[in-house]
Amino acid sequence: MKLSTVRKLITAGFTICILVSIIGIFGGAGDPVLSNYMLTAAVVFFLITVGIIMKWARCPWCGGSLMRKFFSLKVCPHCHRDLETGKKKKGKGGR
Repeated sequence: MKLSTVRKLITAGFTICILVSIIGIFGGAGDPVLSNYMLTAAVVFFLITVGIIMKWARCPWCGGSLMRKFFSLKVCPHCHRDLETGKKKKGKGGR
């Protein structure tokens, strides 16, 4: 799966998780059953999003994990390749 698609999926997953949590907290204030369902759904969306991170948040060239600073990384910290083009950075030390 492309890295840009993974970024979109992770953003969407966390956004849905937060929205469902807010609906469960504020919308289900008078109805505990609705609140429980919404908070359970939020936990499920959170676990699915974490699963996506663990499975597909990796460098397309070396397979190294990109969990830290995933949204701000432009270059893989393991193989020092650009995450979009795959070209190694020229210069001293390859960084």
